[in-house]
Amino acid sequence: MDRKIKYAIDTHGMGEAYGRVIIGFSGGADSSLLLHYFKKRSKEVVCVHVNHMIRGEEAERDQLFCERICKKYGVELVTHKIDIPALSRERGKGVEETARDERYRVFYEELEKRSFDAILTAHNGDDNCESVIFNISRGTGLNGLCGIKPKNGRVLRPLIYLSKDEIFSLCAENNIEYVTDSTNEDTDYTRNHIRHTVIPAMKKINPELVSAVSRMCDGLFEDETFILSRVKEFIVECQDGKADTDGLKALPRAVRVRVYKQLAGQSLDCKAIDACDGLLFKSECGSYVTLSNGIAFKKERGYVHFVSSALLSGMEFSVLLKGRTEIKELGVTVSDEPLSGYEKIYSVKLLKSGIKGDIYIRSKRDGDVITVNGMTKKIKRILCDRHIPSHLRSRIPLICDENGIVALGDLCVRDGCKYRGDGEKSEINFYKICIKDNGGC
Repeated sequence: MDRKIKYAIDTHGMGEAYGRVIIGFSGGADSSLLLHYFKKRSKEVVCVHVNHMIRGEEAERDQLFCERICKKYGVELVTHKIDIPALSRERGKGVEETARDERYRVFYEELEKRSFDAILTAHNGDDNCESVIFNISRGTGLNGLCGIKPKNGRVLRPLIYLSKDEIFSLCAENNIEYVTDSTNEDTDYTRNHIRHTVIPAMKKINPELVSAVSRMCDGLFEDETFILSRVKEFIVECQDGKADTDGLKALPRAVRVRVYKQLAGQSLDCKAIDACDGLLFKSECGSYVTLSNGIAFKKERGYVHFVSSALLSGMEFSVLLKGRTEIKELGVTVSDEPLSGYEKIYSVKLLKSGIKGDIYIRSKRDGDVITVNGMTKKIKRILCDRHIPSHLRSRIPLICDENGIVALGDLCVRDGCKYRGDGEKSEINFYKICIKDNGGC
């Protein structure tokens, strides 16, 4: 026991396990061994038990058992009762996933409240083996093949190299009491099916399956760590989430895939990764692909980035400017007079004599042109030359009169319309929309 636990602690830098720790205590053989071992070695131990309210009287029995054992060891026990089945239905998630989420939420709350050093959980080699097989069945990548991380932030798993059989033997040798969860035998749960059917079949091929999987995970974790170091080097150079197109193309695919996920801030499946690669290597500037979860991957001049897919749908608006006017599509208030209590974005100063008729403000349309410095230029070309991302171009307002476009936001003004200090001035002010509350802004 000592050898494998010490190996886990030394190899994965789990020295905090000897400090002030929270132990996730279910009362099962794994967590009972964990408590028995670290009660003698850690500076301070507090156990946290979560009653998931899944198994009725059996769950109540487990809670009473945990209370008795902690009293025997002289260890504080914190218990939480959470109706996991009800919460699972409410969230639309599986019971196992909901239970795991709630356990860790409670663990972290206790950790922060007490300013302790770490959370100890009783995951073992069999748990790791089950996770790897489960991940393989879903078509995992390298990260999933690494299995359960022995150390994940402030969560430590010092029993990770012990097999379930070893844990049962150690409990017997040391007279450690524990309870058994009857749902562990229910093969309707995916992990239990792997535990009772798949793993025994694989052990017929290799009786030392659990140790073999642990060695594989350690080796693959080293590979994953190296790849992520390359990802970090590249991400540091990305400004505002924008990745240099040529630099990204030059990366090995293993690194590039992880860069996509980092920039997206979420997991991406194989289909999404292929779509990102297709856009990067084959598509023209301005192209984009819509992905899941409301994001899109877009190619601009010299860089690619992820944006909200809602921004790519474009927008159309056209309003007559009369006093204070709101353009809700842009989230702005426009006025030809100064407004107090509003946050100004910018102003466009025009020569009143150069404007014919009413002023209205609209979104960009195909074929729009403006005359600047004696040349008629396409609005599209001006925006492209200014390196304005295409998904933002419809958000730049066009100030118009009866003769056409007077100004392109604050970027340029039509010949004969720019106020230069002489003549009567017409100033158009753009403000952030002011939300009224109790009569004020």
